[in-house]
Amino acid sequence: MPAAPTESGLSIRYWQRYECENYVVTPDTLAAFARNYYRDTPLFGGFQSEVDETLDAAILERIFAGREQDFAIWRAADEATRRLLWEARTERVKLSTFAEQFFRRLAQRLGHAMLLRKGELHRLVEYLPVERIPDEVADKLDLVAALFASARCEETATG
Repeated sequence: MPAAPTESGLSIRYWQRYECENYVVTPDTLAAFARNYYRDTPLFGGFQSEVDETLDAAILERIFAGREQDFAIWRAADEATRRLLWEARTERVKLSTFAEQFFRRLAQRLGHAMLLRKGELHRLVEYLPVERIPDEVADKLDLVAALFASARCEETATG
């Protein structure tokens, strides 16, 4: 593996996926967040069918470019295959835009305010099972921790 480029003494590392939101924006996290938000509306079943239908429509349009056969294959696949296909299809997609589109459409359909906007997508993290967090995220966080640790050591040595 080639050495990481440096700038002003810092190693430059890039995320493999389009943006950091791509590690937490998944159909499962979006649906879980919306269902949890509406869980106290039992009269309407927590809007579960509206959440599912709105999410499916957004996935078909944005992720599968309207190709219903591809969407049907993804939808019918087992969980592991769905996750793998999702990651492959969305590696270079700006999923923050996709998530906002989903939440906007859901809000319009239900006549409610939008649940999340781009700056709030970090709230989806609590709906991502720990075992589904990609290794790359831990690797990047380890690099940040090492950077802070080395800065603390330098401060102690010079202070």
